[in-house]
Amino acid sequence: MDFAKKHVLQKTCFDSEFLMPILFENPKLRDPEVSFVLLDWSCRESFHMLHYLNRQSVPRDRYEIIWIEYYGRRAGAIETPLREAERAGRFPVLDQWIVLDMPEEVYYHKHLMYNVGILAARGKIVTLCDSDVMVQPTFVESIVRAFGSEPALGAADSGIVLHHDEVRNIDPRYYPFNYPSFDELLGEQCINWEDGQTRGLRDRDDPLHTRNYGACMSALREDLIAIGGADEHIDYLGHICGPYELTFRLVNAGKKEIWHPREFLFHTWHPGTDGHNNYLGPHDGRNMSSTALRARFTGRTRPLRENAAIERLRRKTAELDRDSLLREAVPEEKRNEWSLRNLARQKASTPESKTVYKMVLRQFGEQALRFLKKNKTPKQFLRGVFISSFRFFRERLRVHRGVHQRCERCLQELSRDGIQSFALFGVGDEAETLYQLARDRAFQIQEVFDFSEGSRFHQLTVKPVEGLRSYPGQVVLGTQDQVDHRLKTLKELGVDAERIVVLW
Repeated sequence: MDFAKKHVLQKTCFDSEFLMPILFENPKLRDPEVSFVLLDWSCRESFHMLHYLNRQSVPRDRYEIIWIEYYGRRAGAIETPLREAERAGRFPVLDQWIVLDMPEEVYYHKHLMYNVGILAARGKIVTLCDSDVMVQPTFVESIVRAFGSEPALGAADSGIVLHHDEVRNIDPRYYPFNYPSFDELLGEQCINWEDGQTRGLRDRDDPLHTRNYGACMSALREDLIAIGGADEHIDYLGHICGPYELTFRLVNAGKKEIWHPREFLFHTWHPGTDGHNNYLGPHDGRNMSSTALRARFTGRTRPLRENAAIERLRRKTAELDRDSLLREAVPEEKRNEWSLRNLARQKASTPESKTVYKMVLRQFGEQALRFLKKNKTPKQFLRGVFISSFRFFRERLRVHRGVHQRCERCLQELSRDGIQSFALFGVGDEAETLYQLARDRAFQIQEVFDFSEGSRFHQLTVKPVEGLRSYPGQVVLGTQDQVDHRLKTLKELGVDAERIVVLW
């Protein structure tokens, strides 16, 4: 069926009963190995990822490209090359073009789009990937080999969940996107590349935040269905989270988390790269979903809110064709729950204490002293005073507001459980905020433990971590640094998980 005829038929179905028009589907593709799921919520200005995915070392019929639009945009940058490929008898630039036609007053939910992609995918492997990146010609091959012929990556036994880290260049001269070379992107203003790898892959202290967990994740489709697909809880609405929520639950289910050591995505700067005026669900202050992190800590494998179509497929309660499952995937109630009006009504306002501003001013003073000690050109000095200072204040206020909210929530939960005293493990922004908040409430910080003992935290002396063996009360992690290492240490010291509080 040609593109125009397919488009008309699906639009007719949509006008009557079908809530999700598949504007285009490549009928010639049979049993691809990999299905790429690329997302858009009417925000993409450039569709260059399609260019790079169609120039791979793997034959084009071995993988499929699925483009999912959340709202109603029919992008000419997709339709035009589809028509050109049809006229020329070439392989189409994508294999499925799905438009959810969600109303504009409904906020976007990436996890719903992931589930639609999982349901629509015909490949054994599903890759959830940023849709505004560049990839090298060996990218698809690296995925196929990781799940098959490359035992060095650990694909055997229980199976894997594969991640590709992202190289980021913030030079504005590549916007609008103008197809720079990969060598250019590794040069000036590349912020996370060092000696042939991303800094995240080299990081052993805090890889959760230095690696881009939201850039690209691949897993077997059957494994994704077995854990209930992507979690559609409202905490994941909007900018926060991404495929790593699936990663954490797949690891809890016994899969091995692998980061490809040689293949990367390449991202160039564009407006809104890190989100702008986005709805933000709960996070750890550094845009890592606290709800997903909690699943990682507790070992949960099922989603908090499972998509009905994914659940039906997982349980195999009935044999349904793909179109029926796709219709079931987007029920009407989600439009109401995720509407801007409903979100505004539910938004809780947490009063800020003076602690937030005190901490920001203190950190600004430290940053300013370091800046003044460096040799600078007049241009660098003016930029630091008028631009960098503003950005620093804005970013630190955002971070500390999140820390303040998490600490408030922690004390409220402890109070509900009748707990009025606790120990801190680690000294950071969280510990400082808890100390300030506890002074105004009936809470007592009894002890402070850390790897480097002997220093002072206000009136308390920091004690060695071995002392946690005998401490009987609640232990609150007072820093986001080395969280995994700290949790592992607590487990080795015999501290019950029920007594550990992580400020996520």
